[in-house]
Amino acid sequence: MRKIFRNNAQGIVDALTKIIAKKGRGTRILEKINLANPKWGARDRNLVHQATYEILRWKSYYRFLSTTEGATEEAEKPWKLLGVWLVLNEVEIPEWEEFKNLDVELIRAKQKEKVAPEISKSIPLWLYERGKAELSKEWNIELDALNIEAKLILRVNRIVTSPKKLQEDLMTLFQIETHLIKGYDDALILNKRKNLRKNPLYLKGSFEIQDANSQKIAPFTQVKPGMKVIDGCAGAGGKTLHLASLMRNKGEIIALDVEIDKLKELSRRARRNKVKAIKNTWVPDPQYKESLTHWADRVLIDAPCSGLGTLKRNPELKWRLTEERISEVIELQRAILLEQSKWVKEGGKLVYVTCSILPSENQNQIAWFLEQEEGAAFVLEKEEILFSHQTQFDGFYAARLIRKVVNNIPKTV
Repeated sequence: MRKIFRNNAQGIVDALTKIIAKKGRGTRILEKINLANPKWGARDRNLVHQATYEILRWKSYYRFLSTTEGATEEAEKPWKLLGVWLVLNEVEIPEWEEFKNLDVELIRAKQKEKVAPEISKSIPLWLYERGKAELSKEWNIELDALNIEAKLILRVNRIVTSPKKLQEDLMTLFQIETHLIKGYDDALILNKRKNLRKNPLYLKGSFEIQDANSQKIAPFTQVKPGMKVIDGCAGAGGKTLHLASLMRNKGEIIALDVEIDKLKELSRRARRNKVKAIKNTWVPDPQYKESLTHWADRVLIDAPCSGLGTLKRNPELKWRLTEERISEVIELQRAILLEQSKWVKEGGKLVYVTCSILPSENQNQIAWFLEQEEGAAFVLEKEEILFSHQTQFDGFYAARLIRKVVNNIPKTV
C-alpha cells in the first residue's frame, strides 16, 4: 500500500486552505508551495498536485462520503477531505492526530449509496440546475468530461520551429514522448505530464503550453500575414501569440487589456517567442479607442466569462462562481461586443469567443448583438461549439461575423 509523508500532506492541506478559504488560484498556489519545498522530488510534486486537484474536483462528493447528519461544516475541513482522498486512493492512513476521527467504514458504506447528480458530479446545486436548464441532457455528459483531469498540451511556435522538429527534439534531447493530435495543426500532447517551464526549448520560445481547443481559436479568425489585428481582451496573450505565429510575424497586432500586469507578462512571452508584430496597449483611454474605429481586418474578443469550459484544469472555479457573477459577465460581454465591434473595417471579421459552454454566454449573446444597432452591420458567418465530451479538451464557443460592405465595394479580406 502506498504511503504519504507528513510534508506532502501538509503541502496538500496548505494548498486547499489557500484555494478554498482564501480563494487563491490553484496553479499559482501550487507553484509557491513547490518553491517553498525545494527538497521535493518529482514524486512529491506530482502527489501534491494530483491530490489537491482531485479533492477540489470532488469536494462535495468527498464531503458527502465523510459526513454524518449535522456535520457538514466539519467535513469541509481540508484534513478530513484529504482523509477521504487517502481512503479512495488506497493510501495508508497515517497514525496522526488529524486522522484519529477518520471513519473508513462510513466512507466505504456511503460509496454504495445512490446520490443526487449534483453530489455525484460534485457541483453546486444552483449551478447544476442552471446548466441542466440551458443544456438539457448534454449537461450531465459534459460534466462527466469536465471532471477528468486535463492533459498537458503544447502549441508549437512556428516562428521558431515546426511540430515534427519539436517532437523530435523533445524525444532526442529530453526523452519526452509526445504525439500529434488530428485536427489540431500546432498541437502536441504529452504522453506523461511533466513540468516544462524550465525546459530549454520552452525558454527559447519553441512552444507554449495551451489547451488544444484554445488552439482552435486563432485559426478560426482566418488571419493572414500582413493583416491589422486587434486582440481586444488579450490577457497574458496565449491566443495573441498564436495569431502572431499564424501571421508569421508579418502585420500588426494590437493586444489590449484592462490589466496592465497581464500585458507585461505578454511582453515577456512575446520576447521569448521571438514575436515582433505585437503592440501592447492598456485600454482605458477613450481617445485611443476612438482611433481604432474601422481599423482592423480582424478583431478577436476573447470575452470574460464564467470559465465553465475550463473545469478540467481549474476545478476550483465551480466553487467560486455565483449567479450574480454570471449575470455580471453577461452584461460585460454585451458592453464589449458593442464597443469592440466598431473597430472592424468593412469586409473585416469579428470573432467572439468564450471558454464557457452556457448558451446564455454564447449563442444567445450573438443573437442579442445582431439585433442591436451596432450588430445590424454584421452577418454571422460561422459558429462552433467545442464540448469537452466530444473533444476531450476544454469547452469553448466561437462565432465569426463579417462587417457588411457598404455600396457593394468588395473589401473582404
